[in-house]
Amino acid sequence: MEKIKRIIESNKCLKLICGAGNENLKEVEKLAYIFSKCGFNLIDVCAKLEVINAAKSGIKRAGKEDETAICVSIGLQDDTHMIKAVINNQKCTRCKNCIQNCMQDAIYSEDEKIQVDDKKCIGCKQCDNICKEHAIIFEHKYKNPHEMLLPLISENIDCIEYHCSSEDEDRIIDLWNKIKSIYNGQLGICIDRSKFGDTKIIELLKKFNDNTSNLIIQCDGKPMSGGLNDLRSTLQTVAFAELIRSAGLNNFLILSGGTNAKSTYLASVLEVNINGIAVGSYARKLVKEYLSDDFFYNQEKQNAALNKAQLLTDNLAEYL
Repeated sequence: MEKIKRIIESNKCLKLICGAGNENLKEVEKLAYIFSKCGFNLIDVCAKLEVINAAKSGIKRAGKEDETAICVSIGLQDDTHMIKAVINNQKCTRCKNCIQNCMQDAIYSEDEKIQVDDKKCIGCKQCDNICKEHAIIFEHKYKNPHEMLLPLISENIDCIEYHCSSEDEDRIIDLWNKIKSIYNGQLGICIDRSKFGDTKIIELLKKFNDNTSNLIIQCDGKPMSGGLNDLRSTLQTVAFAELIRSAGLNNFLILSGGTNAKSTYLASVLEVNINGIAVGSYARKLVKEYLSDDFFYNQEKQNAALNKAQLLTDNLAEYL
């Protein structure tokens, strides 16, 4: 609890999102190493022990164990962050556009079929956006989020973040109560505006605040859309943060969804009071070309990745 408490009190949270569905252990370890070494102080991973351990290994390699906290993401079955792509090979024409456009390198061809590596897929839907045959569907692979958390509580995690984008408010509250019943550490909520109107979202956030001290709210402006480094891409998350602040909610507030190197600058210009930022797609894209199997043995690749990550850290921290 001490690490996450220090991060909250500093009002300078820099959070790396590895992907709530990302089970690629080698990638998670490298990402945790790069960004913790460059000053990111919170690493967000999926709710699996081996993934948590991979992130811890990366943080240890960077020598940042005392400064960098681990956040575990969990969510409802219909939340965008909890799904995996599945190829319908009866519809698929094997054009391979999905393979070429997958940022996670999760799609591949084998035995004359296009297939998806579940451990790499994060459900970003980029493949679906470019598939002209509509041959891609999405399934929730994590059948019982509550049971997934139970064996992790004793693993020295610093925060649990609840992804709760769903139209079923009763299910949202039910899982929230289950999480609180087994975990008394730092809690966070990641929510976007796609399921409810603004008034309903504020009402829901106020319910989460009941009897929950220091609740972290992560306002997901446009989930998994941070590939570009422009102001337009990050506008929605800053507008969402302004909505929350205007409603009088004074929680620890983090930007996410479409975040990039310009996000904290835009929040500063618009005088939106934030306490931190979570960066996923944009951060991962910055260093992707260097994450080869020989990364930890190749100083040139490490330096190149660290230089890009450090520039991002400096840009974001300047306006926090």
